[in-house]
Amino acid sequence: MNKLLKLFCLFIFLLSAFLLLTQDIEPIEAAEVFPFNGIIDTYSVYIHNAANTKSSSNETELIYGTRVTVLESVTGKNTSNGNVKMYKIRYEGNKEGYITASLITNVDANTLTSNASGLATYNDYCNTLVKGGFDKSYCPYLYYLHSIHPKWTFKADKVGYTLEKAAKEEEEKVSLQTGNPNYWYYENNVPQINESNYYFINYSAIASLMDPRNSLFDGLIYQFLNLEKTTDAMNDEALYNITGTSGNLRKYTKEFMTAANELEINALHLMVRSKQEGANKVGYAATTGTYTKDTKLTNLDGRTLDGFYNFYNIGSNLSDGYSKTVQRGLAYAAGYIGGTSYGRPWNTPEKAIVGGGEFIGKAYVKNGQNTNYFQKYNIATYAKSKKFGHQYMTNGGAPASEGSMLYSAYKAGKLENSAFEFVIPVYDNMPSDGYQASDKNINSSLSSITIDDKVINNFEPTILEYNYNAITDSNTIKVGAKTTVNTSTVSGTGNYTFTNDKVTVTLTVKSEGGTSTTYIVNVTRVPKANSVLVEDIVSKMGVKVNNSIMYGISPDTSVSSLINTVTKNRGTAVVKDSKNKTKTSGSLATGDKISITGTNETKTYTIAVRGDLNGDGIVKINDLILVQSQILGKTKLTNEKYYAADTNYDNSIKINDLILVQSHILGKKVL
Repeated sequence: MNKLLKLFCLFIFLLSAFLLLTQDIEPIEAAEVFPFNGIIDTYSVYIHNAANTKSSSNETELIYGTRVTVLESVTGKNTSNGNVKMYKIRYEGNKEGYITASLITNVDANTLTSNASGLATYNDYCNTLVKGGFDKSYCPYLYYLHSIHPKWTFKADKVGYTLEKAAKEEEEKVSLQTGNPNYWYYENNVPQINESNYYFINYSAIASLMDPRNSLFDGLIYQFLNLEKTTDAMNDEALYNITGTSGNLRKYTKEFMTAANELEINALHLMVRSKQEGANKVGYAATTGTYTKDTKLTNLDGRTLDGFYNFYNIGSNLSDGYSKTVQRGLAYAAGYIGGTSYGRPWNTPEKAIVGGGEFIGKAYVKNGQNTNYFQKYNIATYAKSKKFGHQYMTNGGAPASEGSMLYSAYKAGKLENSAFEFVIPVYDNMPSDGYQASDKNINSSLSSITIDDKVINNFEPTILEYNYNAITDSNTIKVGAKTTVNTSTVSGTGNYTFTNDKVTVTLTVKSEGGTSTTYIVNVTRVPKANSVLVEDIVSKMGVKVNNSIMYGISPDTSVSSLINTVTKNRGTAVVKDSKNKTKTSGSLATGDKISITGTNETKTYTIAVRGDLNGDGIVKINDLILVQSQILGKTKLTNEKYYAADTNYDNSIKINDLILVQSHILGKKVL
């Protein structure tokens, strides 16, 4: 009986096992072990103060490659209030916040230093990598990838630069869609914008994108895929993974294959590049053939841009006077720029795909820039074009993005275990692990400087040297300064003593991120008895002033006479017309501006010449009509035009003013 019971139980067990094996069930993921080391694997992402991406506040924005400690997994809310898996993380020491889990790669689970079954030991494989030119810090990443993809090979390219040197060379060449000012690249403390909301980023942020060890994970590593040696790994599933079921590129797979086969390069690369540039979207402007019809924009010489196509946005940039990137790209496709190379004009989609593919193949892939990484960062030792130039895109996230699309395509086609070669750069004197961008403010500017508690007029954060006249009978002055951001510090404030009525003030601002800016103020002491105030100069000029309007000036008053009046009263003056062009001769006109400088101040006034309402410097019938229109309520004159019309200075425009203007025109009475 016991034997029959055992056999029955065994039968039930085997039957259950068979039923489980034959059911289509989801695999169970390995349990996560907290805490673990993670890395940001998207361009730039907000860190939230609560597990809710919609209603929580953003603590900061972290860039691709930032290492964090993942403390726990929580269920959060996304922007549509649906449930989403989120991680609570610790970053930059003791700061904590929340991030969507899909934007983090588990570093611990994707590195390996123990021996993998059936492969060379970790130490032996690492020694092989080092002999091949890799830094030892690459070993945990590459050994793990080798353990899951034994057919893969890794080739080191020792580029001959330190990572920081290379990243500094790339400043003003790499942009990113990021709102974190700590990553922006500044000139004179002014952030540099590429276009739209893409900012050029500083070398610290660039180095985080460039460090290969921040990308040596399954998927992200495809930015290093050798695009010359992967032409055989191809099938429809891979191609259609890129286009989707209704993408614009789906109907052109044959053309992409033709272009790739002719050049012996990767067809998936061409299709991914086209998708990255936006061409998979139905109706994308560069692929419709109706650009001028749709936008009313033509070539700069008026020729139509209809009937031309550019699937890779080749030549699409804001240069040569073009106001739109697609506009210039289609001018290139038409052959209006750069001639007829690469089969231009591209007046059919087929010509654009094949001709553009030829451009990418010959100018980049076959020219030593044979990975997505090297097409963005031109540093390969075997690249034939000038280092740090000839780079396909400015978007710093493009190599990883295009690599991820390649990974998805190969995975969809079950081709990810093919015998791929990855060409990976190795820098000199590399840090012990992946480079970390600094999330510290690098603004080292001042917002104001004060001398004896008086703000220096016309101060600009980007102007670093000033001459200032201090009106004082004291032999000392007190200098103060205010930084633009509160994370910066300034040295050099305090009391200064004059020597022969001169003193040089040096103010040095240091930012949280370590940058510094020095401001110089050359101060001259002017005793109070010798000082000249702008208001005193103006009071002796025989004019009237109301705030920033100077009026009471007769027609035909010369520019030189007004300047001479200022000079006689120990001031200086500059007159500019309404287009901001300096005037030194001729007559004054309504709308001109005069800047008058006294001892330590400058004030600018807009001039109103009596009766000259239209600003041509002459009183004639057109001005009379404008006065009449004001009186009849047809026109509303404002600012300097109002004061030009108020010829009798009674603060109103009436028939008396009209009569005075008419009398001047008829030569009966001069205004």
